[in-house]
Amino acid sequence: MPLYWFISVPAEGDSTVTFNELKKIAVIPAISRLKIPDLKVGSLDTLVNASEELSKIDSLYELELLKFAETNIKLAGLTEDQYSEYFSVDNHDIQSYIANFNWDSTEYKPSELITETITKISAEVNSIQSTLKTKLAQYNVLKSSVNAEARKKQGNLSVRSLDDIIKPEHCIQGSEFLQTVFVAVPINLEKNWTNSYESLTQMVVPRSTKKIANDNEYSLYSVVMFSRVVSDFKTAAKEKKFILRDFSLSANLEEDTAAINQKIQEEQDALVLLVEWLQLSFSDFFKAWMHIRILRIFVESVLRYGLPPDFVTCVLQVSERDKDQVKARLNKAYSYLDQSGRIFSLGKTTGSKHSLSKVNDTNDAFDMNEFHSVLGGYNPFVIFEFNWAFD
Repeated sequence: MPLYWFISVPAEGDSTVTFNELKKIAVIPAISRLKIPDLKVGSLDTLVNASEELSKIDSLYELELLKFAETNIKLAGLTEDQYSEYFSVDNHDIQSYIANFNWDSTEYKPSELITETITKISAEVNSIQSTLKTKLAQYNVLKSSVNAEARKKQGNLSVRSLDDIIKPEHCIQGSEFLQTVFVAVPINLEKNWTNSYESLTQMVVPRSTKKIANDNEYSLYSVVMFSRVVSDFKTAAKEKKFILRDFSLSANLEEDTAAINQKIQEEQDALVLLVEWLQLSFSDFFKAWMHIRILRIFVESVLRYGLPPDFVTCVLQVSERDKDQVKARLNKAYSYLDQSGRIFSLGKTTGSKHSLSKVNDTNDAFDMNEFHSVLGGYNPFVIFEFNWAFD
């Protein structure tokens, strides 16, 4: 199960040197620098509100994304060895897309406020989820109809549908007085049946019984009798554990069979289209969530390190075996960030909004450690994890 860490650390004026130092500290080969443009921050109030919103939807979308992937797996009938080939984003496998992430400036313009981008991405994700609900509901209607037909064929001959077993030649037709009835006989009582069926009631046609089908528990027999004694015959048969099956030969048997086959084909076609849509929409969903995750890193980094943006953002792929050691090395190397007491000025701008900038004195300033409740906990550096369970 690949574990990805999205982290950012202050660049201290030289992002290349900082990135190289970070690679030396992490001591893992799977580390890539994320390409993020200078996004439009807005006021401090806007930034803090964006932080709160991103904290909610980032976690929510990650959870929904994994559920979306599970739906893909279930409906497409995927096995574990097919996951990596099936799941892709913009024609790249998950690992490559994350490692080589590029901000989609065409779709999400850096010149737009971060809050506007959040709103746009949220609308896209909501549209995908809404469409999924509609498509699943439509497919489930077809599937339920097919399953209902399938259930008729389940069970033994004492309970299952006989529509696909009994043919017109098995029945007396066109007689005003005679009727063919069908009886499910336990396999261990077949001899009793052949010896006793003629005497269960009057007006049973002698030597008229025929074996039509059998399964592991029952055999299905036909027998001809006068219509007026069918009720009495049923009662007498029940006492001997013979089960009279209610059956009426459809006048449109071929049409009924064709209609059932058409339902099955419609369900299969709908499933193919649904799986195709799911695979394409997974790419869109993952891409949208990834941009939300990048926005969250950017916003938290600005709140943590100040303006103008001067930090290096990377993604690390860490194994379960090495993650504790890697985390310990990073915490040790960047522990000074906890002690730096970075503070930011609250400069008044238009109205009641604030701007954010680094300062060297404590006049009209605040310590970012006070924002623990907003930021969801304080670490020496910004870090968010992602477990991709389908690789």
